Amino acid sequence: MLGTRLVIGLSMVAGLLAILCLDELTAPWFPFWFLLAIYALGSASLELVNLLKETSARPSGNTVFGGVMAIVCANWAPHLIGPMIEDQRLLERLPYDPLLPVSALAWPLLTFVVVVMASFVVQSAQFQKPGATMATIAGTVLAVAYVGLLGSFIIQLRWFDGPYHGILPLAFLVATSKGADTGAYTVGRLAGRHKLWPRLSPNKTVEGALGGLAAGIGAALIAAAVARFLLHVPTLGWAAAAGFGAVVGSTAQLGDLMESMIKRDCARKDASDAVPGFGGVLDVLDSLLFAGPVAFAYWLWLGP
Repeated sequence: MLGTRLVIGLSMVAGLLAILCLDELTAPWFPFWFLLAIYALGSASLELVNLLKETSARPSGNTVFGGVMAIVCANWAPHLIGPMIEDQRLLERLPYDPLLPVSALAWPLLTFVVVVMASFVVQSAQFQKPGATMATIAGTVLAVAYVGLLGSFIIQLRWFDGPYHGILPLAFLVATSKGADTGAYTVGRLAGRHKLWPRLSPNKTVEGALGGLAAGIGAALIAAAVARFLLHVPTLGWAAAAGFGAVVGSTAQLGDLMESMIKRDCARKDASDAVPGFGGVLDVLDSLLFAGPVAFAYWLWLGP
């Protein structure tokens, strides 16, 4: 299992880097990043709908999938439509707004508001008898927010200012999150003795969590070293990189635990069997969904 996870995991990371580098030729449209986001978040949303059908919250599959797809598309709007309507004289005075990444999030947020309102309208049209409508709306909104809104922070990292656009912060996020995942899994398997949170995930251990934290910090430092010495681009300082690894790595492990809670509540081991060694697409994204907003805020604060 560990060997399969490592092979599949490294293959996915290599594929992601290839997509990001290829997309540099089409900046700022990034069509391959768009297709990857559509596939990953769309698949994760359908897996989450199937999971939640085992609970009292039975979300509307069509509304969840359509809402997540709308939010993904909305993430591109400020970068494609915005430049067409901005005053060129203003752009000349302010070549880059440091809060532009925050402003861009208004588009997916407004789209989410529309999805929330639409979910009420859809369920009102389908209403037949009391007792289930509110649970369906609640499950629908939860699924769209969990996958679509949290996923937007990952998507928006692509447009951070700097060399190669947002490849660097994305590389930090993926390296740290998946480094923490792999470290926790490996150390837990080899040396795990004390249960971390058995009610949520009986296999996770304190030793594994500490190993994941150390691996996350190490991955962030390696990413900083590659940026500094091989790519010769501005990057986080050593202390800031270690802090990124600690904060984002810890949040990534928390995200993994939260998805374990969802699966535990739904009496399922994995979201699906789409990704060998990992489970489903949601099982791959769980740590990134929680770590993405933290990485976004950290890079906005301390990024080069």
